[in-house]
Amino acid sequence: MASHSKSSFFVRFWAQIVGLCIILLLAPALMNLAMVEWEHARNPVPGAFYEVDGAQMHINCTGSGSPTIVLEHAATASYLLWRKVQPELSQITRVCSYDRAGHGWSSTREEPRDAKTIAHELHSLLDQAGVKRPFIYVGHSAGGLYVREYAKEFPDELDGVALLEASSPQQIDELPGWRKSWEEDTLERRRTLWKDKLRQWSGWDRLFGHCQVKVSQQDRPYAGQYQAMQCRPSYVDADDSELPDFDTSSKQAAGLREFGQIPLLIISRDPSKDASASPNDIVSVQVWQQEQENAKRLSPLSWRIIAKGSGHMVPLDRPDLVISQLISLVNDVRTGDSPNSGTTLTK
Repeated sequence: MASHSKSSFFVRFWAQIVGLCIILLLAPALMNLAMVEWEHARNPVPGAFYEVDGAQMHINCTGSGSPTIVLEHAATASYLLWRKVQPELSQITRVCSYDRAGHGWSSTREEPRDAKTIAHELHSLLDQAGVKRPFIYVGHSAGGLYVREYAKEFPDELDGVALLEASSPQQIDELPGWRKSWEEDTLERRRTLWKDKLRQWSGWDRLFGHCQVKVSQQDRPYAGQYQAMQCRPSYVDADDSELPDFDTSSKQAAGLREFGQIPLLIISRDPSKDASASPNDIVSVQVWQQEQENAKRLSPLSWRIIAKGSGHMVPLDRPDLVISQLISLVNDVRTGDSPNSGTTLTK
């Protein structure tokens, strides 16, 4: 009897220890899930949600008027990239920013994240949101590839285009070392994805304070939105999901030979910002600037602005310039006149 009682005691003891360990392991994960839901609930997302091919997509349309401007954000960004631009543009016409799959508030997807897939998802989203065609399509950075692909897939739906520091289909091979860097980044993402998922699903990132974001005083109104996007287990590294398909997207976008007879605005970074860069970086800047100039060939009604003092993030570095030039583009579409065609100016 004594032996049986002693055995039962040890069984209960170890069962309690195991139970305590399970609770300690699950507690951070459950806490993180609760915090994610709480942050989302107290920071309502502006705009609307629609189901596109079985997944939720977010779009935020403001203002009224025609033509509508559709804003395509850069890789790893969200609709908030346009926070300094959209409010002002909404004073003169309808403006829609949105989140691609796995970015911002649009659900993640498993299928390939190439330009053709993204273009068709946007087309379906715009249908559901009731966005009138033709519209002005604005793309920043990698978003420029998706603008080109959309124009190729739906050539009659655009009446104006703006490429802001936009990726060129040739950059992966023309920029020194870019393809090698892309291949290394893609491989590194595959190697580390499981670690990132483990940290977020376990709740350890939040437990150790890695889910807090810092914003500038100017961006304080958007702090809640940024905070609500942090440490969401279902979004782990989803904003990098387009990286493996960058080469495919470049090849798809290269199939566009021209936008046709529609106004095309190109805004590029200030090359003088890179004056102190390494020799290899300086060559990259020169190649990039030439690619930006070559993009003017996509339309006979094109003009290019070099944004003085701006780096790659033109919508954030020079929102004033982006706003004024997009207003000019809207006016060109409305009047049918393109007085700046063929020019390249620094402003």
